[in-house]
Amino acid sequence: MTAGQDVSTQRQRLLSELRNERKLARLTQNQVARAMEWSPSKMLRIETGAVGISTTDLRALLTHYNIKDKQQIEELVDVARVVRTRKGSR
Repeated sequence: MTAGQDVSTQRQRLLSELRNERKLARLTQNQVARAMEWSPSKMLRIETGAVGISTTDLRALLTHYNIKDKQQIEELVDVARVVRTRKGSR
């Protein structure tokens, strides 16, 4: 993620990557919600960007998707942190 990308672009990339990783793991939103002990609506709201995702929830989600690339994990966590901070400062 480059510093020049705006928050909206970063947010869209994060959401897209989360959906893609779930699909690569061959999981439905309902399966993930059940495994994470979330409501299905929370999972839907996260993937559509209606709500942000905490770094704790993001790390747990990436672990559930069996993502092991530390650089990818840290990059997504950094993006989630920036998006939540900028969204909350409006």
